[in-house]
Amino acid sequence: MKKNLLYISISVLSIIIITIIILNLMPKNNINDPIINNENIIFMGDYNEILTTKNNYVITDYNEYKKIFNNEILNENSFDNNNYVLILINYNPCSEEDLNITDYTISNNIININVSYRAKCGLCAPQYKYYLLKVNKDITNITLNISYNKTNNPQCDSNVTYKPIIYLYPTKEMNINIKLGYPNKLITTYPKYNNEWNVIAMPNGDIIYSNRLYYGLYWEGENNINEDFKDGFLVNKKDLITFLEEKLKILGLNEKESNEFIIYWLPILEQNEYNLIRFESLNVINEQMPLEVNPKPETLIRILMVFKPIDNKIDIKEQKLTKQTRKGYTVIEWGGSLIN
Repeated sequence: MKKNLLYISISVLSIIIITIIILNLMPKNNINDPIINNENIIFMGDYNEILTTKNNYVITDYNEYKKIFNNEILNENSFDNNNYVLILINYNPCSEEDLNITDYTISNNIININVSYRAKCGLCAPQYKYYLLKVNKDITNITLNISYNKTNNPQCDSNVTYKPIIYLYPTKEMNINIKLGYPNKLITTYPKYNNEWNVIAMPNGDIIYSNRLYYGLYWEGENNINEDFKDGFLVNKKDLITFLEEKLKILGLNEKESNEFIIYWLPILEQNEYNLIRFESLNVINEQMPLEVNPKPETLIRILMVFKPIDNKIDIKEQKLTKQTRKGYTVIEWGGSLIN
């Protein structure tokens, strides 16, 4: 009898141990531990800034790899028979979860990547996941297409907030104080806004706040704009990239800022066949949220894109945009809001 009980106890304990081991080995389905269903795709990590501005980028040797990534995931031998395509996936840490590269295809040096995610309500400043796709040594330049697919369609009230990010470019290292006029309307801020931001800003755009390095100051606030779109732009889904690159250049963004704007808003805009888009005037933006910067910049550019999904073509008077130029100590802010 005692032997039987001992055997049963050992069997039960063995099952528990095996179950624990299996559970620990199973992939965890969350945004900090992305699922990759192919051994040729290597996850390189999360970053809060873009590591390289090159598009369609193929890494062909170890020295080139080390210039981008400060890690030892790959070694010199990794490049003996393979090159690696750099893949940047932008994601919204406030609203996207279960991010997953589901599959890819390669044909005539064109690579199509499919990314799926479960959406939640809310938006915040974009972050980036980097992957390397192992390819044959004869592939040295490619065209990379990334498709983002929601696996659900949550019902969100998106007409209550807009989401700007602020960049600072002094002509020399400078202590800068930033205050937002209606702190009671703020919903989310990063770094945390406590009645003001007191930062050290560098000419290259780096920002130091509480001994931590940032590339921008993010805030999300209530949106009271009641836009009737007397003028604006009707933009087809296929024309979004060209449209945004052209208009953001006119409005004064440099290529890095424009890149981050498009990476952030393109997946949202591309969910609609057409978008009715308008860029609000500085007076409207200042009414929504006054911005006080001390010392006062020589150039202040504030951009707020409002947009509305449209199913079919409509006629609208085209908005006239004034070209913005940057001079000296410059402060840039861009944001956007969906209008239901």
